[in-house]
Amino acid sequence: MEKLSRILTDYLVQRGAIVSEKSCIYQYGLQIGLEVSINTCISILIAVLCHMECESIVFFGVFMVLRSYAGGLHLKTYISCLICSCMSLLGLLLIVKYVEINNLLSMGLVCISLFLIKILSPVQDINRTLSTDELIRFSKKLNFSIIEILFISIIFYFMKLEKMLLMISVTTIFMVVILILGKINYEKCIRNSQR
Repeated sequence: MEKLSRILTDYLVQRGAIVSEKSCIYQYGLQIGLEVSINTCISILIAVLCHMECESIVFFGVFMVLRSYAGGLHLKTYISCLICSCMSLLGLLLIVKYVEINNLLSMGLVCISLFLIKILSPVQDINRTLSTDELIRFSKKLNFSIIEILFISIIFYFMKLEKMLLMISVTTIFMVVILILGKINYEKCIRNSQR
């Protein structure tokens, strides 16, 4: 993606659409835009092929909010991140499609995993440490997000939307795994940098 975004940026500079002094900013924006677009298109394709569009919306609604404020594992390359995220989405959708558990168990799993997310968060990345102000702000937003997810889970529970509630439970469990792996990776990177 970096190479493609560089080519596109150079083309825009040559055409006079952007000034060369700001080409790094445009290149970064193009790269992020391309990466997000590709990931989004593949995710939509997976959801459509599985006939699980609504479950995918629930997954992204829960996952993106928690990931934004709780942190987690960051992979080193875009391609590894793309493969991992698409395989994770597919795996979670297949679990929801073929596994049946009762609503009470799903609700219990949601409560336990949200509690663990709160305890484990935030997980920082070695490339971007958070300031005290950011930690406080993220913690408040995470608290609000956890309450929202719990509220939506309760609604799904009483409406007997088993698959939607199961999607929330497997997504929050998946988020706990990502947080644990992120903490392990962060501590490993800290140890390696101190050597």
